[in-house]
Amino acid sequence: MNKYEIMFLFDPTFAADGEKVREEIERILGRAEAKITFLEKWDERRLAYEIEGRRRGTYFLVYFECAGDKITGIERDARLSETVLRVLVKRADNITPAVIERFMPTSRPTASDTKGSESSRRPSKDSDDDSDDDLDEEDNTDEESAVAVGESDDD
Repeated sequence: MNKYEIMFLFDPTFAADGEKVREEIERILGRAEAKITFLEKWDERRLAYEIEGRRRGTYFLVYFECAGDKITGIERDARLSETVLRVLVKRADNITPAVIERFMPTSRPTASDTKGSESSRRPSKDSDDDSDDDLDEEDNTDEESAVAVGESDDD
């Protein structure tokens, strides 16, 4: 079985009920006998252009394991769903749980928190993971080089 990442874009009216969204995602992935390893509601955003007459959409990110020949069926089921506006599936064999946790927003509860599942909850922010410090240092370096470029243009 391969690991995959799938991003769902849902109608925000439907996405207001997190349990219904979870059921719909489980239905789509369950038909393909996929095992969900991570499910996260991201955000409701204004769309760059209308999709099916809607200007806003709610994003859900899911990591799952599945046989490669089942992906076409997952995409088809998502396109046929009346509540899914868009879907994007990417292979994610190199993604580890630590990488998933590193890039997830910490201020929002996960969809699994509403179910009370301990196995898919994120670890606390108090862990000894210094990887966020590395990101801050890289961001500062980019800002300094951007300032240096801007200063040389003024001369």
